[in-house]
Amino acid sequence: MDRRKFTRLCSSLVAGASALSLGLPQRKASANLSSSGDYPICALHDSDGKPLTVGSLAEGTSSIFSYPYKTTPCFLLRLSPGNVNRQLLDDTQSGSGQDRKVMLADSKGHAYEWRGGIGPDASIVAFSAICTHKMSHPAKPVSHLNFRPEEKVFRDRSGNTNKASELIYCCSEHSVYDPAEGARVLSGPATQPLAAIELAVNSNDEIQVVGTYGSNMFELFLEKFGFRQAIEQGIVDPYELVGESARISDAQDYSKLRILC
Repeated sequence: MDRRKFTRLCSSLVAGASALSLGLPQRKASANLSSSGDYPICALHDSDGKPLTVGSLAEGTSSIFSYPYKTTPCFLLRLSPGNVNRQLLDDTQSGSGQDRKVMLADSKGHAYEWRGGIGPDASIVAFSAICTHKMSHPAKPVSHLNFRPEEKVFRDRSGNTNKASELIYCCSEHSVYDPAEGARVLSGPATQPLAAIELAVNSNDEIQVVGTYGSNMFELFLEKFGFRQAIEQGIVDPYELVGESARISDAQDYSKLRILC
């Protein structure tokens, strides 16, 4: 029996025993599946439990939510319109037109197109908050992976000095990702972009998570960090899906200690 099956068997036994002892029925996963095919469509709610709307998110802010598992953290960001459109403006000025596609590739060279953000200016984006190098992530005690709204200087992979704001930094191994470009790797040893979390807006201006794409690291992450994450989240099964809703937390407050570089 492989490790994952053993883990899920143990978790199921514990969960079943707990449910029986409490006289409670076990919850079933939602049948309302996302575009990814395996995960539920998930409505996002604020810290008070109210549906999260496009208008409730301020520019330059970052939040943490769980998807597709309760133990896998994700970033929800609202970028400034200037940063969202900076590459598009550069292309327009150079005569490339406004139909530019953001093409990315995973560590195996498989290409995919980033679908962009949501909202009137496409500034609301989401990504898996699991670094693609050594899986650093925001945890309750500490986070080495953080969104930095302020302008910072970094060196790209060619050794050139660059300056930009609203980037995601992993201060464990010094990888840098650009969320305005589909979390493309700008610097450091990361092997591929952060997995994209696809968002949608319903008729009430409420934000939903409708899937993931790109190359995710959920299975590897759960094998290594699942039990610890489950303890932090106060759940039994590390592989428990989020269900039909998830609450966001301010990224500044999610971890007791944020390592900044």
